[in-house]
Amino acid sequence: MRVGRLLEIRADFGYRSVEDVDALFAQVDKLYTQRTDAAPVVIVADWRRCPLMSPEAATRVGQRIAQNNERTQRSAALASNDAPLAVLQFVRLIRDAGLPERKLFFNKTELIDWLSEVLTPREIERLREFLGG
Repeated sequence: MRVGRLLEIRADFGYRSVEDVDALFAQVDKLYTQRTDAAPVVIVADWRRCPLMSPEAATRVGQRIAQNNERTQRSAALASNDAPLAVLQFVRLIRDAGLPERKLFFNKTELIDWLSEVLTPREIERLREFLGG
């Protein structure tokens, strides 16, 4: 979290194990506790380079994502069509998390437009920087 309520997650190396997932969410939990307000966050996850996860890691990701629904206003993940099996896994994770304001995108402009509806101008600027455009 560099600006406002925007929580940035980059998953270039993916989650090979349950321990990898728990390490990520330990960092996320720490960020939540360091915040000075209780406003829900807006999450952007860059999954464009994220490889297929092990079944155990994917299950844990799904559990941990769902546990954060109450703390999340909106969540968007950016994926690449170049990895169809990983995309299927991402679709399932997002669907099973049960938060209608959580979506998967393949186009960063569409993702930015959707998240911009709930972000401040400074958060939008940081979102563009994070996604590279």
